[in-house]
Amino acid sequence: MIFVTGGAGYIGSHTCVELLDAGCEVTVFDNFSNSHPEALARVERITGKKLRLVQGDIRNRASLVAALKESGAHAVIHFAGLKAVGESVTQPLAYYDNNVVGTLRLLEAMGECGVKALVFSSSATVYGDPIRLPLTEDHPLSATNPYGRT
Repeated sequence: MIFVTGGAGYIGSHTCVELLDAGCEVTVFDNFSNSHPEALARVERITGKKLRLVQGDIRNRASLVAALKESGAHAVIHFAGLKAVGESVTQPLAYYDNNVVGTLRLLEAMGECGVKALVFSSSATVYGDPIRLPLTEDHPLSATNPYGRT
């Protein structure tokens, strides 16, 4: 069982298609702040398979713990981050709250539930203006906005 935060978003929903097609059971945990439940209905139509949906916010540790326990997940794929550079500049506290505090709550819930496998979706924005291309994960970090910093 794979637990996908932000699974109704663009990348999350495409990942759910691949997971379901690979035979995995999937629970999606999403607050629909940047997505819509219709995306998950489409995932089910595309794959012909059902997934489980829990509507919730990653900043709510109790909701995460309950959903993780009920799902029986052994791994988490984390896509529930806010992701707009411009918006992060005008609303930096929202980005720190969701992206940093939310991820901390997720990690706490995973610890409480004994879930130790995590795939974290990041962004090349963490590297700022590249020193060299192509970017590799050993490139120096140099985020230039709250989105990249969070």
